[in-house]
Amino acid sequence: MLHTTKTFELGNTVYFECIYRNTMGVLTDPNNPDWTITTSKGVVISSGTLEGGPFKRSTGLWYIFWTSDDVGDYILEFTGTIGTHPAKIRRPFKVLKTTVNY
Repeated sequence: MLHTTKTFELGNTVYFECIYRNTMGVLTDPNNPDWTITTSKGVVISSGTLEGGPFKRSTGLWYIFWTSDDVGDYILEFTGTIGTHPAKIRRPFKVLKTTVNY
C-alpha cells in the first residue's frame, strides 16, 4: 500500500499551498478564498477566520503558514468559488512528536 499522508513534526511551522484552476485548467484566483484545519473528529482547530489568510503568492497560488500545537491526524481544507462553482481541496496530514536518540 502506498503511504501518501504527509507527516510533520510537532511544533514546526508548515507551509501549505493550494493551486486553484478554472474548468479549462488555467490558474485562476477564487472568490472568497478560505482555509480550515480540523481534527480527524471534525473539530476546527485553525482557520482563516481565526488566524488570517490564505495569502496570494501569484495568480491561482494561495498559501498559509501553520504551526502545530498537538499531535494527531488533521485535514486541511482550502475553499473558494471560481466563477459560479464552489472549489474545495482537502488534504489529510499527520503531526508527530519525534524523539532524537544520541
